[in-house]
Amino acid sequence: MRRWPTRLAEVASGSPVVPAARSCIGVFPINQLDAARLRQGLTKLEEGEPERTARLRQRAREAVSRLAHDFPGDPITGLLDEGEEAEQRFADFANDEPCPALDPETGLCELYEARPMTCRVFGPPVRSEGGLGVCELCFQGASDKEIAACEMNADPEDLESALVEELEKASGARGQTIVAFCLAS
Repeated sequence: MRRWPTRLAEVASGSPVVPAARSCIGVFPINQLDAARLRQGLTKLEEGEPERTARLRQRAREAVSRLAHDFPGDPITGLLDEGEEAEQRFADFANDEPCPALDPETGLCELYEARPMTCRVFGPPVRSEGGLGVCELCFQGASDKEIAACEMNADPEDLESALVEELEKASGARGQTIVAFCLAS
């Protein structure tokens, strides 16, 4: 059974949202705070289940190996290039790649409690600089009005940006990466 955050459950219960059974396919950028959360989750998992952690790390290393050649950034650091041209290259990059945190046997996220913000808000439409982000899998057949009625503001006080900035200053690591690069190191 999939565990859904309370707000997502509220939105989904009164909307045309049909949560996708497997939404963990295709890479997406994560910030340094997401990467730190994932690494902490991996450390916690390793404390209790080292064999499971080893399998997850192996999936991440295999993903990095497959993705490094066409990676739209630095394949050594795992940091994505910035700018419009880089965004265009990223748009078609690894859209069929499963997330290494996805257990292929159970279909569940092995780092669910530490998952990136994108995963935490998956389902309802979320407004960003680029407009209203909508999952095509969740809103098939819904009208623009129905979709807009389900809009969710994931960070109304923009706390995430302040935390990312603070972490980047403290760690010296700046920029975005993807889950595979984060977990492979």
